[in-house]
Amino acid sequence: MKMTYKQARYAARMTKKQVAEYLELSSRTVARYERTNCAPKVIIECLLLLAGKMPRIGRRHCFEDWSFGNGYLWSPSGEKFTSGEILALHINQQLVDELYRENLLLRKQLKRCHKKRSG
Repeated sequence: MKMTYKQARYAARMTKKQVAEYLELSSRTVARYERTNCAPKVIIECLLLLAGKMPRIGRRHCFEDWSFGNGYLWSPSGEKFTSGEILALHINQQLVDELYRENLLLRKQLKRCHKKRSG
């Protein structure tokens, strides 16, 4: 279901004035969003993030049903992640890649040793 501007504003628990101030919008712009119940996708996504909900970003990188709360990113299955854990993912992946490359080199060396012994 596509989220409307008002639904996103209510989810963020913000007044019209707070939306204008926080997102640095004119009161006329916010009034137009209120009147039409329509706003650019980025505005709705910002309000959803402020509400602790992950906006629907796209199929490949979909964070639908994920949420923020109490300093954690929560998965749809209830797992919680800290910002440090998420930042460490990149470092962990680099270590895994390095170990994989090292493993390949050791396997090649082992094959050469086996060929020398049998040859």
